[in-house]
Amino acid sequence: MVIKILSWIAMVAVGLLVILFAISNRTLVALDLWPLPTPEITVPYYLPVLAASFAGFVGGAIVAWFSAGKLRRRARTARKKVSGLEKNLDKLKQQIEDLESSRRAGTTNK
Repeated sequence: MVIKILSWIAMVAVGLLVILFAISNRTLVALDLWPLPTPEITVPYYLPVLAASFAGFVGGAIVAWFSAGKLRRRARTARKKVSGLEKNLDKLKQQIEDLESSRRAGTTNK
């Protein structure tokens, strides 16, 4: 619960910093994509900076996702193995109970 609250506080702080950055950097800049035959675009300064930051965040998230692929696969196989072992354990417990109940029934009949 504490981690969730701290993450919300951090997200709000980052959001406020982004808003303050956008408010204080409204100066217009000309974007020209040099090798491409596109016209020059005039946008506020914060727009390309935030777009580049967002693109970097998404790129980093994709790299992190693919780099953790082996770990996720190992966790998935371990989960399947644990599930199978739990089923075997339940069967063995049932067999033990059946054997004990048949043993008790056999000793009380004598």
